[in-house]
Amino acid sequence: MTLWAQYLFFFTVLGIGLAVWRVLGAKASAYQSSSKVWMKLDVAGDTFAQKMVSLKAIIRSCPITSVPQLVNDGYLKFNQTLGRPFALPTPWVRSGALMVLPPSQIPLLLRPDKTSEAEWINLHGLVENIQLPYVVGDPDVYLNVLQFEVVRRKMQSSRDMSRLAPTTAEELGEAFKDIWGVEKGWKTINGWEACGRVIARSSQRILFGLPLCRDEYLLETSRQYATALLVGGAIINCIPLAVRWFLGPLVALRAKYYQARFVKILVPVVEERVRLWEADKNAGPDDFLQWMIPIVAKEGSSQLEPHRIALRLVSLLIPLIYAICFVFAHCVFDILGSPDCSDILEGLEDECRRVSSRQSGLAASENVNALFRTDSALRESMRMSGVSVTNLFRDVVTGEIDVGNGLRVGPGVRMTFPTQNIHLDPDNYENPLRYDAFRFSRQFENAKEAIGERELTVTTTPTFLPFSYGRHACPGRWFAVQVMKQALAYLVLHYDVELVGGPAKRMALGNTMVPAVNTQIRIKRKD
Repeated sequence: MTLWAQYLFFFTVLGIGLAVWRVLGAKASAYQSSSKVWMKLDVAGDTFAQKMVSLKAIIRSCPITSVPQLVNDGYLKFNQTLGRPFALPTPWVRSGALMVLPPSQIPLLLRPDKTSEAEWINLHGLVENIQLPYVVGDPDVYLNVLQFEVVRRKMQSSRDMSRLAPTTAEELGEAFKDIWGVEKGWKTINGWEACGRVIARSSQRILFGLPLCRDEYLLETSRQYATALLVGGAIINCIPLAVRWFLGPLVALRAKYYQARFVKILVPVVEERVRLWEADKNAGPDDFLQWMIPIVAKEGSSQLEPHRIALRLVSLLIPLIYAICFVFAHCVFDILGSPDCSDILEGLEDECRRVSSRQSGLAASENVNALFRTDSALRESMRMSGVSVTNLFRDVVTGEIDVGNGLRVGPGVRMTFPTQNIHLDPDNYENPLRYDAFRFSRQFENAKEAIGERELTVTTTPTFLPFSYGRHACPGRWFAVQVMKQALAYLVLHYDVELVGGPAKRMALGNTMVPAVNTQIRIKRKD
């Protein structure tokens, strides 16, 4: 067992023990909340009296290891059957429970954040989901999210994608050759690490350019940081608030270590870029770091502090790099683990070879946009292999919001949606537990028979929510999808790939689906 695995095991067991103690203490915290709304809600899982029957029942219903089962129970009994919200017990939030809204309330996400009636925000849930306050010592970095303003301005339009496509295509080609190799013989590699490092290099090329994006020490540091932050955040979320003040900082030490290492490398680069910008406002490379400098400068000289800018770049490792790594790796695993693997790979290669033969190949965004089977394979994987059980968090700041069924929610209640269940609901998708790579492209293969509007991976709908929905849909999804399509196309064109062992399996830790980091694949370079 590796040191990190031991670390994870220790705090997981500790968290389970503390949660069991919390369950046995007297009553679930949800019932102790001062908010009257909890008294009107059903609770997912067994009742408190049933939990007292045996230790086995306690562990089975523990809100650390069994969130998927608890949410599924509430979804079927209350969300789906009655159209009502339910309370999900969790040590994550102060109230001791989340309010899980039914799919019928997804249109609420289209409302303005602030109205004359009430105001709600999504930022608190996002920040606390990975527990950034325990890792990032500067609250301005995660509360005043200027870095995402850069994403909105520079990484959304078709013109942006056209500008970025040649750079990511070039870096992906070099990264695959360097990391996956060019040997013609079969070899076995860790699929999670191999997929992640390729995506990380291409994404970091956009973040801060050459030659830093190819620095192996920095790449490994960023990978370790992302893993430590995600898993560490999941562990902290499992620790009751009564002792989190003490245990949380201990769990966060690993992420803080890699963050400090990353920032130490970046600060000299940031200092040089700031000097370059101050000397000539139009000078500098065409990358995220250079785009960010004039935007943060408008907020005052304190925002130009190199350490703060470096921390803003580090904060993007999760949404712009790790999230893309997660989706790409699991898409590869889902394809290779499918009974239809051979047919899927043949269909993808046929499309990718045809499209890549066009002028500029996969370095042209208009050609990448034509990879409809590839897009469908990614969308289907995101539907099946999401990173969390519930998502789309909302916290009411002022006033009260009507969520139906005679319920009005005020401050102190965190709301969320059962996104995993929505994605796996047979009412939304035929045969939802089967990975059907061409589910979203098949009906459009024959233009004469095509019915309806094509749903691409960047298309958010009430039944497809990985990129959120409504006013806070992910602004970086066009970049993320373009990179993943380029990467998957390069893979099927240049490598034969096989899964070692059975399909990749993931585990739940609180609300987080921990990725299958030990999945092995066999690869060889094609002739």
